[in-house]
Amino acid sequence: MKKIKKFRFLINNCIAIIIVTILALAAVDIYNFLNVINESKIMKTRIAGIIKEIKHLEKERNKIYRRSSSLKKRQLALIETNKNLIEKNIGLSNENILLVQRISELTNSEPYILVDTKENILYFKQKGQIIRQAKCSVGRGGILRDKKTGRKWEFVTPKGIFTIKNKTENPLWFKPDWAFIEEKKEIPHPSAPERKVEGELGKYALDLGFGYKIHGTQKEELLGRAVSHGCIRLGTDDLEYIYKNTKINKTLVYVY
Repeated sequence: MKKIKKFRFLINNCIAIIIVTILALAAVDIYNFLNVINESKIMKTRIAGIIKEIKHLEKERNKIYRRSSSLKKRQLALIETNKNLIEKNIGLSNENILLVQRISELTNSEPYILVDTKENILYFKQKGQIIRQAKCSVGRGGILRDKKTGRKWEFVTPKGIFTIKNKTENPLWFKPDWAFIEEKKEIPHPSAPERKVEGELGKYALDLGFGYKIHGTQKEELLGRAVSHGCIRLGTDDLEYIYKNTKINKTLVYVY
């Protein structure tokens, strides 16, 4: 009987162990299953967020595309407008040149001067024919400001039709205020002797009015480039020729 009881006890213990093991394994499976469900929910949430972000990016892409199309249309319109303006400008320049030539023909066929500010070339013409062509230097552009007074000067050669107001041999250059500011010096009295500079303008000067002249230069190697402060610079030989073959109040000068 004792052996039977021990045997039953062992069997009951084994059964209990098996049941506990099965329950433990089942609990692990349930735990894993619940984790899978939870991760699935998290993944669904993430996927939903990604889909939402994709839709938002798609909307932004469409907006950018529409803006790009609009900008492209504007760019094409601006290009066309610019093209028309260039054509009109060329047309006006040609008309002005023809006007100068016509005026010259009507004034006893006097010779006249054309100054191409883009190419830095001066033409001396008569009856439409080029008599002499010379490299020149026109205004370099840019603005100089006086920090103390707020004054400013723009170094450009004005365009238009001028006449020679006066002609001078061995001209003196009276340095203007901007010349001292450019050199970072104190501005002297208007009658100060340091304002008078000999030789700076070359041997001749032809006055066009408004403070602008055709004159010489000490830096002939720079002719052909826009480096002046607004006047028209010429080399020695060309300047002498222009000086001797032009007339005060008769020779027209067209700057374009």
